[in-house]
Amino acid sequence: MPKVAETVPEMAAPIPGWRAVDPENLIILTLETGTVAIELYPEAAPAHATQIRQAVREGFYDGEYFYRVVEGHVAQAGREFDMAIAAWPTLPFEAEREISAEGFAPQGNADLYAPQVGHRQGFAVGRDGNREWLLNCPGALGMARDNNPESGSTEIFIPLQPRRYLDRNYTIFGRVIGGMEFIHRLPRVDPSTEDEMNAIFGEDPKLAHQISQYRRSKLAENQILSARMAADIPVDERPAYDVMETASADWEALKTSKRDYAGIPALVSVPPKVLDVCSLPVPARRVGE
Repeated sequence: MPKVAETVPEMAAPIPGWRAVDPENLIILTLETGTVAIELYPEAAPAHATQIRQAVREGFYDGEYFYRVVEGHVAQAGREFDMAIAAWPTLPFEAEREISAEGFAPQGNADLYAPQVGHRQGFAVGRDGNREWLLNCPGALGMARDNNPESGSTEIFIPLQPRRYLDRNYTIFGRVIGGMEFIHRLPRVDPSTEDEMNAIFGEDPKLAHQISQYRRSKLAENQILSARMAADIPVDERPAYDVMETASADWEALKTSKRDYAGIPALVSVPPKVLDVCSLPVPARRVGE
């Protein structure tokens, strides 16, 4: 899709303690279940962000499906079959990078998977020395791939529950900042079976059509009606989002409020002041709502 001419006004400044999401990093997915907003994080995985922008602008995901939705695991979307994505180049493995601790907001308690966890620009991250990576918390945007770490290209996944064992093993390059409830509402579905794929790409046209139609009917409620970069949507129609600054007193106060339950009279045994990094997503909000 062609970009809107460069007459776009500058983004309005968000209120103190919040930052505006760059429309060049904002994907708007329209699903059967509702609208989902995804913020890309190109600083962590530049090649992935660039290719996904290109795919969205070429309409790659329009009319496609979340074709693998596994309860308690992930929702995976794109084009289900290898031959449908063969034209897209595979991407370098960008699961972690080297970066100083400046701008990193520590979570404030120990973690089971990383020496240190916290947030950077609203994204949950882990650290080990100067190595940093994005975490597989619910709502993260990751790149599915084969066994080769550099075999991903277009097939995206979103964890439905924390999948921390995937940290540093798959490239995470964004997160859902609006409409995660619509991802959770997707009907659960398995990928095509080997028999179905053999029929779809077999030599019997009638059977191929029948199985293809059956597969489409099975996935109908998981269809991606459209995917757009916010920057390409006319300004007066464009959704805008703010994200709470994680290098802020507001974020620290919110974390403190969620880890201290000492003031609840009904609790017989007061839990320790621990807050799992995946249990509190950094708040985001649509401007004007």
